[in-house]
Amino acid sequence: MTSGGTLGIIIPPSIPLILYGIVTEKSISDLFTAGIVPGILLTAVLGVYALWMNRHLPSKPWEFHAIAVALRRGIWALLLPVVLLGGIYTGYFSATEAAAVALGYALFIEIFVHREMRVRDFFNTSVETAKLLGTLFPIVAVALSIKSLLTVEQVPHALAEWIGTIVSDPVTFLLAMNVLLLLVGCFIDVISAILILGPLMLGIAETYGINPIHLGIIMVINLEVGFLTPPVGLNLIVATTAFRESFLLVCRAVLPFIALILAVLMVVTFVPELSLFLIR
Repeated sequence: MTSGGTLGIIIPPSIPLILYGIVTEKSISDLFTAGIVPGILLTAVLGVYALWMNRHLPSKPWEFHAIAVALRRGIWALLLPVVLLGGIYTGYFSATEAAAVALGYALFIEIFVHREMRVRDFFNTSVETAKLLGTLFPIVAVALSIKSLLTVEQVPHALAEWIGTIVSDPVTFLLAMNVLLLLVGCFIDVISAILILGPLMLGIAETYGINPIHLGIIMVINLEVGFLTPPVGLNLIVATTAFRESFLLVCRAVLPFIALILAVLMVVTFVPELSLFLIR
């Protein structure tokens, strides 16, 4: 569960991919599409390993009645990504408009279906949401301002020329970039890392002929590992609290999953068609 919880940032709809699309001015729907195959691949690899590791544990037959009950209770939540992605991919609404659709859908379900939200709850939720966005929007504004400044001053171009004197081919650059992003993910949260490094990495990567959409997927998978590595390691902290296990034990338990994610990262990095063939 600790490792599987990282998959949400690569499988659409993904907030990190949305932020990458905003700061780099790239198509969010293309980023969502590009994340499908890598997301499925990561899910399959982690799932198969988990099944193999637990093959000796006692199991019981599927209880289809229990599955039906769970599906009935969760069907409205499961339909939300279907509605959002269906609307985006069919062109019925944009990725930005999808946020308003998601809000309207969630309010409708909570008020009229589950009947768990009252007027007072709506006000309190709105206040908490405003507080959260109040911390995020200044960061986005500063990141976009820095991006404009870097572009005007041709910093990415100058960095690309300097890196070109050290790194002569795209393969070496991709390896170096992966190492850098893995280190960054250990110390900086994924949103801040994308806002700060996204525009800078894009300017350099384009000089090596790397597709911007492919770059976004590589960045997100790299930073995904940061959820499982100290000192930030948000999933490690949550798992330690939820499972009441020692932090060191949880760290040791996720090591094989980190290795598998890194293996998939290498495949996605050097086989760009896995990310791009659905958008071509």
